[in-house]
Amino acid sequence: MEDKDTTEWIKYRDEVCYPVEKYLLGYAVRNKERLISAIISNAFLNESVDFEQLRKIPEDKSLETIGDFVLDYVIIENFPKKESTTPKEINDFREFYGNNKTLHWFSKDCIHLQNYLLWGPDERRQQKWDQRTTLMLADRFEMLIAVIYLEKGIDAVREFLGKHKFFEEIGKLK
Repeated sequence: MEDKDTTEWIKYRDEVCYPVEKYLLGYAVRNKERLISAIISNAFLNESVDFEQLRKIPEDKSLETIGDFVLDYVIIENFPKKESTTPKEINDFREFYGNNKTLHWFSKDCIHLQNYLLWGPDERRQQKWDQRTTLMLADRFEMLIAVIYLEKGIDAVREFLGKHKFFEEIGKLK
C-alpha cells in the first residue's frame, strides 16, 4: 500500500503533466518524470518545492540532443522533392526550420510553451522567455520532441508537428 506522501506526490505529478498532455500532446505519457524533466526549469527547483521528489528528477540534457536529431530528421523528411537538390539547399532548409531562434518563436507564439513550463518565480515575473537574449524555449521544445519520440516513436512526432502546423507556421516567416 502506498503511503500518503507517495499518493500526494503522484497526484501532484499528474496535475503538473496534465495540461501538457491534454493541450499539447493529446495523450497521457507513461513516463511522467521524463515529461517533468522537459518542462521544469532549474530556477523552479532552486525555490521551495512542495515535493522533494521534484529534486530527484534529473535534468535530462540528453532529451535536448535526442529531440534535436529527431526534429532534424522530420524536417529533412519534409524537404520539397525536386529533380536535383544540392546538399546546401537541404541544409539551408533544415537550418531554417530547426534553428533555435525559429524554434523559440514557434514555441512562444504558436504553441505557447511558456504557459506549460514550471518556472521559478523570478523567471515568471520577468517573463524570461520574452527577453530578446533568450532562446530557452527552443531547448524545451526539443526536449518535448524527445519525450514524444521516446513515448510513441517518429510517427507521433510527425503527428504532433502536424497538429500544431509546425511547417505552415514557420513557413510564414519566409
